[in-house]
Amino acid sequence: MEGSYQIANIATNVEVEIERLKSQVELFWEKELKHYIEFGLTDGMSVIELGSGPGFVMEKVMQAFPNGRVMGLEIDPLLVDYSKNYLTQKQSDRFEIVEGSIMETGLPSDSYDFAITRLVLEHLPDPVGAVREVARLLKPGGKAVFIDNDFEMHIMTTPHVPELRELYDAYCAARYAEGGNPKIGRELPTVLKQGGLGKIDFEVISAHSELLGYEMFLKSEGVGIPVQLVRDGYLSSKALGKLSVAWRNMLNTEGHSILRQLYMAVGEKSV
Repeated sequence: MEGSYQIANIATNVEVEIERLKSQVELFWEKELKHYIEFGLTDGMSVIELGSGPGFVMEKVMQAFPNGRVMGLEIDPLLVDYSKNYLTQKQSDRFEIVEGSIMETGLPSDSYDFAITRLVLEHLPDPVGAVREVARLLKPGGKAVFIDNDFEMHIMTTPHVPELRELYDAYCAARYAEGGNPKIGRELPTVLKQGGLGKIDFEVISAHSELLGYEMFLKSEGVGIPVQLVRDGYLSSKALGKLSVAWRNMLNTEGHSILRQLYMAVGEKSV
């Protein structure tokens, strides 16, 4: 298996999981866009997103940069079809989506100004090989941004919900068993360097419920993945029940808050 994320296997309901993915894009987009611009993304550039999923990031990029074209590469045929239909309905003709693997894209070298790979490396057995392939696609001087989780520091709450630890340990066990690395966030600068990129920078971006509201956080989490972890034997139903109670109690506490981070690294292809 190339990676540990197949939408039909990782969640109990595909439609709900797609909505969750959309909320995850919304949750961080404002911060992400600031950094994309800081890292050199400008209007008119040729952009590729590797692991483009349902197409929500591609949509955001095209909205922010009305003169650019975006290529999407996605390995899951279900998501390829979904994203083509979704973006076509948005009446955009500035995109192309192809089915393929980030490990061997089949796309021509030295072709793109800017590459985005979001929440993909953590699911791969060979993230360095993936970075190397992304670097091959870049024009000399092009930039590649990689964004991932680190489940040692995922969601933090006030008041603290210690039951989240058992959920994240179960999630990590499932991803490790499938060849992924759900704690890759801290390793991104090293992975980019080993993949042949230079001029590396690293940022942690955060989303806070006091600033964004709770609805977006709740939509971006959901119960599909925890329920699947129970079905697959990584998490007990008793543990999930305790977590549900603790989470509800946290939400009912006055002054409660939710914080989540993503880890972002950028590298440049040498000229």
